Amino acid sequence: MEENKFKHSIKVPTQYKRVAAVLTAALERKKSLKSLIFEEKHARLQGMQAILKQYIDNREVIDKAISHTKILEENPRLNSALCKILVTELIFGRRKLTGESKPVVTVSQYREKLEAALGEAVCITKKTKVLKPRYVRVNTNLLSMAEVFEMLATEEWRKKELVNSGSYNDFLEALTKLEEDEYMVDLHLEDLLIFHWKQKHYWACHPYVKDKKFMLQDKGTSLVAELLHPPPGAFVLDMCAAPGMKTIHVSNVMKNKGTIYAVEQNIERYNLLRNMTNLAGCEIVQPINADALTIDSSRCPNVEYILVDPSCSGSGMQNRMSLDPDEKDPARVKRLAGLQIKMLSHALKSFPNVKRIIYSTCSLFEEENEQVIQRCLESNPEFKLLSGKKALRNKWNNIGNTNYKNIGKNCLYTRPDQDHADGIFIAILEKRRSKESDE
Repeated sequence: MEENKFKHSIKVPTQYKRVAAVLTAALERKKSLKSLIFEEKHARLQGMQAILKQYIDNREVIDKAISHTKILEENPRLNSALCKILVTELIFGRRKLTGESKPVVTVSQYREKLEAALGEAVCITKKTKVLKPRYVRVNTNLLSMAEVFEMLATEEWRKKELVNSGSYNDFLEALTKLEEDEYMVDLHLEDLLIFHWKQKHYWACHPYVKDKKFMLQDKGTSLVAELLHPPPGAFVLDMCAAPGMKTIHVSNVMKNKGTIYAVEQNIERYNLLRNMTNLAGCEIVQPINADALTIDSSRCPNVEYILVDPSCSGSGMQNRMSLDPDEKDPARVKRLAGLQIKMLSHALKSFPNVKRIIYSTCSLFEEENEQVIQRCLESNPEFKLLSGKKALRNKWNNIGNTNYKNIGKNCLYTRPDQDHADGIFIAILEKRRSKESDE
């Protein structure tokens, strides 16, 4: 009896308590989840973000499993938010819990029931929600694809080949049937590997990721550098470069030859950009700590290719820190669109040698996408839109809103529920040749 009393008096680890407190406040709508995390002082920020992202990504199935097992009904003193966090960590996170406090012991005792319920819940949820696979992009500055395939074979991963016609729909179907020990090479990007969604934690902890040989980069954002497609030796401007994922990818496309001016205004993000690109072996990146709207050809000469990836609502991000991913703040979106128009217009006007510009957001809102392109092309008629679908060899389905004449049909979207990726918008703008007429 004394032994049980002692165990029950053991405190819940601070990390779990603080994450649960943040989740409680967010569920009660006291503040946004992102703001609460930013203000948190008592727990390791990285660990907190990891657990909360796992919960957000799997919220529906976790809540269903907790309800199915009746763990809260049978243990009325167990805090609901703490239970959600512990279940997340036990099943989707580190797969083990720290300590022997009463809540930890209780949730651990329900492990088998939770896993069984989660299996049923995942099957039900798959009908309404696509579980995004784990995308792993190879940093070819540090590693060749031949070395990658050899390493994967050593780790006993099985490579799945695309059969049938090799169409985009065949690819999507094959992707949904990946086994847990299989991987595929992406249809559009030779350096992008695709693993089963359950392998997210495995790759998050892999030494190749820590060494920047592998980048955990989504399919949608990986398309950006591929569609910009600057050749080796080119001069590129990345106007909103931090943290550096796309910058690193552009250097891969250029085979680490040429010049990339990488601009970031915030000093902390600028330092992160420098560290990321250095660790990733980017020899051609020139980081610049400045407001991109003050950068022109005198500061960054000979620019031929520009990546404009401005701040946006993030409405397309499946793992963004929001418990209401579809929530839209019209006033914020309007402010963001104003900045986006300024940023893209500056890119169009300030670099006389520019040939191609990619405008990209991780938003699904037309105000930040088609409408921005429409406004900027109206005042910059020397530029035209290229067909993103043609650039992907017509192996793509989702385009923009065709109500925007000559704009929607040429823009691309990745749709989370159809493309198994984050929601991304991409437009390819190219400078017209002299006296070139509209297509």
